[in-house]
Amino acid sequence: MATSKAGTQPFALQPPQQERSRASFERVLAAGAALLEEEGYDGFTLAGVSSRAKVSIGSIYARVKSKDDLFYVIQDRFMTESESMPGFVADPDSYAELSTKELIVQIVHDVGRTFQANSRLLRVFMHRGIVDSVVAERSSRSVSGFAAAFEGLLLTRRDEIVQQDPELAVDVAFRIAWGTLARQIMYWPTFESEHRIEWDRLVDELGTVLVAYLLAADEANAV
Repeated sequence: MATSKAGTQPFALQPPQQERSRASFERVLAAGAALLEEEGYDGFTLAGVSSRAKVSIGSIYARVKSKDDLFYVIQDRFMTESESMPGFVADPDSYAELSTKELIVQIVHDVGRTFQANSRLLRVFMHRGIVDSVVAERSSRSVSGFAAAFEGLLLTRRDEIVQQDPELAVDVAFRIAWGTLARQIMYWPTFESEHRIEWDRLVDELGTVLVAYLLAADEANAV
């Protein structure tokens, strides 16, 4: 039995011990992720994963007890790997030479790239999280980690933030950027407005909005 890092939502997994078994299970995880991207949760079946991975369905059941348990393992693997993807998580020191305006714009672009690079799989996790608390809890822990890194980096420039409560301001800034882009991934570009904005333009505009909010309107006009 394996558990999530928080220890509150267990999922059944019998980890493979031998190298051959580990390689086989890696194929299962890769095949499962690809099937989720192509078919979504409803098209995700252990039979489909078995066929794609070229392993017996019995060998999958030797590792997990159900489709949902395999889904949880795939999500946990994906979230663990993605948690170090954005530069503000992986290498915050690389922002040290940027002006505060450039820093804000850059981390918004980092968020945008993270979403765009994994859009199909993230969409599946987002929709499934609405009805599955295990999925929602694992996603929430990842997002909270991103928020802490994002906000911590911005707070190194707290003296330049014009809002009275810098901690609150950077939290709101993260919610604006993350929430807006997450909605685009979860649904579609015109879900909330008939005016279509291309992804890169939307990311650029979010950077401008956050510069104006955190610094000053004249800084935003210079972006």
